[in-house]
Amino acid sequence: MNTKIRIISMLILLSTACKKEDDNDNVAQPSITDNYSSMEDFYEKNGVGLQTYTINAVAGGSFTTPKGTTVQIPANAFSTVGGTSVTGNVIIEFKDIYKKSDMLLSDKPTITAWGTPLKSAGEFFIKAVQNNEPLKIAELKKIDVLQPAENGIADDTAMAAFVQVIDSLPGVPFIWSPAWYDTVSIIATNYVFSLYTFSTPEDSGTWCNSDNETYFSSYPVTELTLHGLDDADSVETDVFLVFSGVNSMVHVYRDWGTNNFIYHYAPTGLSCTVVAIGVKDGKLQSSFTPITISSNQVVDFTLSETTTTDFKAELNALN
Repeated sequence: MNTKIRIISMLILLSTACKKEDDNDNVAQPSITDNYSSMEDFYEKNGVGLQTYTINAVAGGSFTTPKGTTVQIPANAFSTVGGTSVTGNVIIEFKDIYKKSDMLLSDKPTITAWGTPLKSAGEFFIKAVQNNEPLKIAELKKIDVLQPAENGIADDTAMAAFVQVIDSLPGVPFIWSPAWYDTVSIIATNYVFSLYTFSTPEDSGTWCNSDNETYFSSYPVTELTLHGLDDADSVETDVFLVFSGVNSMVHVYRDWGTNNFIYHYAPTGLSCTVVAIGVKDGKLQSSFTPITISSNQVVDFTLSETTTTDFKAELNALN
């Protein structure tokens, strides 16, 4: 009997120890992700993760992501890059982004090729692969991506289809351009992005964005200068404008040789937060500066050391 009691007591202790360890997993602990080699490393570790789904190429099918995006793929939707019809299972790689915080953490701003801001109903990445080879969308086929409208109200008929510009401008790695063939429509509480072709080269995948490019047109445009008080050559720094009350986030790029980040298409009168983030000696640096944009405004900012957890908490408050 004593032996049994000892065994039960040991099991209880082991169970308690395991439970305590699990609880510790939910407590903010120092993380290796707070040691960054570059801003690119920061985005790689904190950006929206890649999801994978399997679809039968002949039958087609659909899937819904944890964020509520539904992707509808018709039968016989894919061909090889060389034009051969595809059978068997196809892997769909997918990301979806709706919040301004995720746009920033993934460095996927809502800005056109000519520099003006966009109001976004949602961004997504898609790539189809079979046997490690990228695929095309077959002729006369389309993939429908249903993006849930914010607060369940899809009332913005000005939404249009945009795709990533692959060959971007020097020093501007990510911009959007109107899609040639794709469309955005509204069904109930969803925007429906109808995708007719993948970007080339197909092995890079395709970034898409449902956008209203007319939202900011009623605001006078001004030049906004964001001046870093830190040495931009010693602190790798990225600067963003996160607009208030609208789903839009702009990456403002550095005027090289200076500590200035200049945006030539700032909408006068709108409120936003200047979010600066940098890496110095592996440590994360940041600042948050709320402003209302005025004509030819100059805004100073200075960085201070932070943690990834604290930075994300302050960023999430801007959504």
